[in-house]
Amino acid sequence: MAHAIGFEAEVKCIADMFYEFFKNNITQLVNCFPETYKSIEVIDQGDEPSVGSVRLWKYELDGHFITTKEKMIAVNGENKSITWNFLDGDVMNFYRSFQIKLISVTPTGEDSCLAKWSVNFEKDKGDLPYPTAFIKLLHKISVDLPSKLLK
Repeated sequence: MAHAIGFEAEVKCIADMFYEFFKNNITQLVNCFPETYKSIEVIDQGDEPSVGSVRLWKYELDGHFITTKEKMIAVNGENKSITWNFLDGDVMNFYRSFQIKLISVTPTGEDSCLAKWSVNFEKDKGDLPYPTAFIKLLHKISVDLPSKLLK
């Protein structure tokens, strides 16, 4: 059975800057959050710099070292949305399917925006917990990223 958990984050950043970071510069999370992200390596460029690209991630989540391969499968500049599918790695040991989606980034003021996220997944086994650690991490990155970018 598929599940989706959505949440919103108020971000102190121009909407275009926030969206463009995730679209074109996501590998820079390693520089912005070195305590969490150990490496993000582009292993296939795909058809464009963003859509179709595949990355190998190494990071820490809830005290566990995780390796994951993901592919950016959709980008929509109009509503500023991006979808990533997880293909392989530690996460896929627990989930039949796993997807993170930046649903939209909407300006809310001169230097602020609202980022809407969704984590979509299908559990491999019924008793597995919901991926709340991913949600907490996405929320933290959303809120803290602007201060890291403006240094």
